[in-house]
Amino acid sequence: MKYVVKPLSPGLATIFTEYLENLDFGHAPHWSTCFCRFYHTSCSGEQWQNRTGAENRAEAIEEIQAGNMRGYLAFDGDKCIGWCNANNVRQFIRLENDISHIIRNQKVGCVICFVIHPEYRKQGVARLLLKQAVEDFRAQDFDAVLAIPVDIKGEPEKLYRGTLNMYKELGFEEIEKHNNLSVMWLTL
Repeated sequence: MKYVVKPLSPGLATIFTEYLENLDFGHAPHWSTCFCRFYHTSCSGEQWQNRTGAENRAEAIEEIQAGNMRGYLAFDGDKCIGWCNANNVRQFIRLENDISHIIRNQKVGCVICFVIHPEYRKQGVARLLLKQAVEDFRAQDFDAVLAIPVDIKGEPEKLYRGTLNMYKELGFEEIEKHNNLSVMWLTL
């Protein structure tokens, strides 16, 4: 079956939030309140833990409406089946200190989170979302794309940053390694 990828837009904000609200995050309950806002914030760990799902949901909608939160949704017909948080790396302020030595003055896109519906995992949905993100970064004259996957053995449902293989298949190169975290880079 052919899936359709659409860029996140104000008209899809409710579909995005409803998609995330209706998923079972039993494997990582704290993810159920994130609404993909974690990397967009600079608050302390304690402050983040005190934020509610309602706060994160409202902030996500506000930032989507303002054009600051971007990414891609995958659909099977009218059913949303996947999400990819992809944006200018400078929007992910939580990463700033860790990656500034890599980014420097370049215009860099970043792919940080994938949330694929359990019924659609291992069907290439994340790869399809990643491919669209890379194509759009290229069309928007970005210099490169950064990804930071974490290899978690035995817990595939926690591979929310994607897998090394999916990045390597699109030509990303591993430029740094920190324990089970890889810094992947694609020059456009």
